[in-house]
Amino acid sequence: MKRSIALLVLLMSTAVLGQEDKKAEEYNSVREYRNRVFEVHNRDPREIASAVRLLGSGFKGSGLSVNQEMRTITVRDFPENVAAIEEAIKRLDQPAAQTPDIELKISVLIGSKGPFKDAPAILDDLAPVVKQLQSTLRYSNYALMRATGQRTKPGHGLEGSGVAEPTLLGMTVQENRPIMYSYRLTGIAIGPASERPSIEVENFNFSMRIPINVGGGIQYQPVGFETPVSIRQNEKVVIGTTTMGEKALIVVVTANVGR
Repeated sequence: MKRSIALLVLLMSTAVLGQEDKKAEEYNSVREYRNRVFEVHNRDPREIASAVRLLGSGFKGSGLSVNQEMRTITVRDFPENVAAIEEAIKRLDQPAAQTPDIELKISVLIGSKGPFKDAPAILDDLAPVVKQLQSTLRYSNYALMRATGQRTKPGHGLEGSGVAEPTLLGMTVQENRPIMYSYRLTGIAIGPASERPSIEVENFNFSMRIPINVGGGIQYQPVGFETPVSIRQNEKVVIGTTTMGEKALIVVVTANVGR
């Protein structure tokens, strides 16, 4: 019995000593911490703090905090941990790499077998495209419905929308219902360098909603297309065509990579 009691006391003493050692380790009563405040000049302090947080010791009493307004990261830790965090912040707090602008010009043409009345003139830079279309398609006349230029960055996309002129399509507005169109380009990137850079579009979606009379009521009929696109610098590419009765809708895109 006495032996059992002595063994129990020994085990309790060992447990207490282990807890004291652990407590001393957690609170670090021997080694001193160092405090440093780092200024962040080029990147988001929250992102850098998230990247370097694991370089801290993790002991109780150590810590890392961010002041977004002051753009600072405050560290309290062992000297070697503070030095490692300082080195990491220097490497990460660099100006973001400059990415070139991508300018896309989107032109929407309407093709017709007969002449247009009071149609907008075809732009001079589209004249070679129209000449080629006249030789390949069955439409001899072309009018410009819209031409617009937009800028974006690699990895981004762009979109636009508008209302089409019904007379160009040989239609009349049904009960004041407009003819609407929209386009969306996603996954825009710059292709591998060559003599002329290429602009790669993961998906080009063009859609138009046309009001038609069905059973005495007006319903919108969707027409359009979607396709991946690859365009060389300053090259005019016919992306897609959609027929609408005696008319055709043709989308032409020109791309340019800025400096």
